[in-house]
Amino acid sequence: MGKAARGGILRSTLVGVQVAVCMILLIAAGLLMRGLYTAQTVDPGFEMKGITQARFDLPSQGYNMERAREFQRELMARVAALPGVDQVEQARVMPLGHQFLGTGMTPAGETESRQFEFNVVSPGFFAMLGMPMVRGRVFTEVETRSGAPVLVVTESTARRLWPGQDALGKTLRGWEKKVYQVVGVVRDSQASHLGQSDGLFFYLPAGPEEQEGLQLLVHSKSGDTATINGIREAARALDANLLVDVSKLADNLEVWRAPSRIVAALSGVLGALALLLAAVGVHGVVSYGVSQRIREIGIRMTLGADGRDVMSLVLRQALRPVVIGALIGVIACAAVSRVLSDVLYGIGSHDPIAFIGVPLFLLGIAFLASYVPARRAVRVDPVVALRYE
Repeated sequence: MGKAARGGILRSTLVGVQVAVCMILLIAAGLLMRGLYTAQTVDPGFEMKGITQARFDLPSQGYNMERAREFQRELMARVAALPGVDQVEQARVMPLGHQFLGTGMTPAGETESRQFEFNVVSPGFFAMLGMPMVRGRVFTEVETRSGAPVLVVTESTARRLWPGQDALGKTLRGWEKKVYQVVGVVRDSQASHLGQSDGLFFYLPAGPEEQEGLQLLVHSKSGDTATINGIREAARALDANLLVDVSKLADNLEVWRAPSRIVAALSGVLGALALLLAAVGVHGVVSYGVSQRIREIGIRMTLGADGRDVMSLVLRQALRPVVIGALIGVIACAAVSRVLSDVLYGIGSHDPIAFIGVPLFLLGIAFLASYVPARRAVRVDPVVALRYE
């Protein structure tokens, strides 16, 4: 193999590698942009507008159970009296608040326990967040005050545990073999993990024994800033040393969206840079290859080859490493997309728009980068080409 042939193979290989890397970055950017759009437009299945959350940790501040009950009772009364506030509810963890409670429960008739996520909420929690009951009812005030062993399950939980049956009245055996009865089925929502609503999940009533770990959800019509300031002042009046984090409930959704937004922006910049480098690389390699084959092109045209034949030859040879590199990039990105779909919300592992649109776009750019030097080769005067050294 001659030196020129080895040089041509090396140049083609470099173009293929460059295109493969560009393809991976562009498809990843496309997937991330699609994921960002999904995250920005997602409906989590519950209401957030006009709802403020107040989070605090009473046990870490030395509160015992009795003191915690008194604090919660007084704080709820003060917050309920704020201008514009029309509802105050309690919950152990905030929706999409990156707090998770889990436990093992055993459905009646089974011997193996299953892992559940759960929340502890007051009866009005579901109405405040616009989560309708599809079967049964919410907890009563009597059940809440007495800490009755009742629970509300999600639709998907009811379907998975009791397919084709009515979940109402079914039981789960939990802590210390205590038996809990299902009194309601609530519509599925993404209240725990954004993009996931089919896990095993139930709600318990926020009774007297739970007051140490409960936090507040406040619905108000007077505006977020006024409500936030009012809650802080109410908590400070009861305990000036207690750290209280007050914010809009909608802020929790933004926390889930932020990683997709940051990674999408970074990937978009890297993809655009890779596309520019790939286009410059293809153009440079084709231009150099054409300059090395001027004499050959002249001979072909002298022997009867027309401009279209020469154009087709140059483009085929130029785009061959591009197509190979693109295929390698698509295959590699299929593996990358599975990783991205596991760690970022809204990204599908095989999005057709990204995996079809991006390769076509890149091939179009490569074609344009190859067309200019190919066009120049067609316009070479055969007589001049035959004298070219």
